[in-house]
Amino acid sequence: MILEPRSSRIRPMHNSDRRHQSRPIDYQRLVADFSTRVYRQALRILGSAQDAEDATQEVFLKVYAGLENFRGNAEISTWIYRITFNVCVTMRQKRRVNSVSLSASEGDSETEIPNADAGPDEALAARDRLELLERLIARLPEREAAAITLFYTEQKSYEEISRILDIPPGSVATALHNGRRRLKNMVRENLE
Repeated sequence: MILEPRSSRIRPMHNSDRRHQSRPIDYQRLVADFSTRVYRQALRILGSAQDAEDATQEVFLKVYAGLENFRGNAEISTWIYRITFNVCVTMRQKRRVNSVSLSASEGDSETEIPNADAGPDEALAARDRLELLERLIARLPEREAAAITLFYTEQKSYEEISRILDIPPGSVATALHNGRRRLKNMVRENLE
């Protein structure tokens, strides 16, 4: 399986595409295991479904290119999340846009509705709050957006986030604190 261009979807690998089969680490399995998580992390950092798809594609191109040099000093998930963070930071720097449109992302069917037992009105309100939160996270500085996403969505520890973002654990705590504070203020502004 390989990642389809401009999509976080996976398609079966054709027999003629044998370059993926010779890697010591199963590239196909990495894509299957991490594509959704990479896409979600990119979406939260970048705020756009299209940008997240592009970032996901770029991440797996870099993973493929770097598999031969992967030394195994860190977990493969840490390495992939680090690549994701770097790709997203580069994309944000290139586009130099300081705000994200508050319109809902097209095709973002990955958002889950909290509390499946809630009635339709409560479920819709919860989904709207979650989508607002995701858009606001995308407006945070890269480090804060990545720290919040990794901590709350991926349940990574401070040490893991420290390795992924290449910052000291104390800086992880600071990024989380500042990100939560900024989010609280942005939520307050959007609800007024």
